[in-house]
Amino acid sequence: MAQTEHERAYLPSCWSKRWDSEQLLERYFKKCAEMTKEARSSINCELDIPYGKSERTKYDIYGTNLPKDAPIFIFIHGGYWQEFTKDLSAFPASSLVSQGIKVIICGYDLCPNVSLTEIVSEIKIFLEKILRDAHNSGSRKILIAGHSAGAHLAASVLHDNNWLNSMTEKGYRNLLKGLILIAGVYDLKPLLTTSMNDALQLTPEEIKLYSFAPIEKNDSLKESIIEDLKVIVTVGECDSPIFIEESKRYSQKLLKFVDQVEFLLLRNNIDHFDIVENLVHCDFRLTKLILQHFKSQ
Repeated sequence: MAQTEHERAYLPSCWSKRWDSEQLLERYFKKCAEMTKEARSSINCELDIPYGKSERTKYDIYGTNLPKDAPIFIFIHGGYWQEFTKDLSAFPASSLVSQGIKVIICGYDLCPNVSLTEIVSEIKIFLEKILRDAHNSGSRKILIAGHSAGAHLAASVLHDNNWLNSMTEKGYRNLLKGLILIAGVYDLKPLLTTSMNDALQLTPEEIKLYSFAPIEKNDSLKESIIEDLKVIVTVGECDSPIFIEESKRYSQKLLKFVDQVEFLLLRNNIDHFDIVENLVHCDFRLTKLILQHFKSQ
């Protein structure tokens, strides 16, 4: 595969049927800003709550007027670990808060200012804080969702036995009932020969630790069996074929150690970007699936 073709394979904006790549990204950023502005003006919320020391290690809560024990939906944004922000990511706020679910949007530091290893660590610190707060407030259920690179970050907790064991020992693990992995990237090695790695500067150790669905068979990561947790891996049919293939491959790997796994290919020309834009709609298939998961158990 020529270098230009390889690069294109890892650029989801090149595969949408709606507009060309430049138009798509311009419209996406505009819509993200509009959605978040609307959510912040119409929903009771608290913004920029710190969980770390840096400017970006903050999160927003939507639905602060809901009962203390309300269920919680956590969303981790994408952007190849090097761009985007929580301040453009309130897609699911209005639809889920209207159904009595608090929505928490997570920010984190970006490459090249920090390494991927540091970002993964930040996410686990953030998630532990939310789990602890939810435990103390009596919340009944938490789902974690991530989009694109955010799906990879959400998935990272499944491959960290020490973190999972710590959450169990502290009494938090039983609150975590599911992960929604949206249009994720789960194999890092191919990124070494793309422009994305200019900022990422992935190390051999990071590729080994954080490639969750490598093309090559990799048995070096030994995961413990995870019970009482459902993982939904989803992607749009108009995403990059590479992203679709990685989602399928990762779903198969998850079946080896997670007792509830579902793969969902969203059709009707859904691409890498409107798959999250549409979370604003309660009748969108993925939104309905999320709401159904909250109502079960």
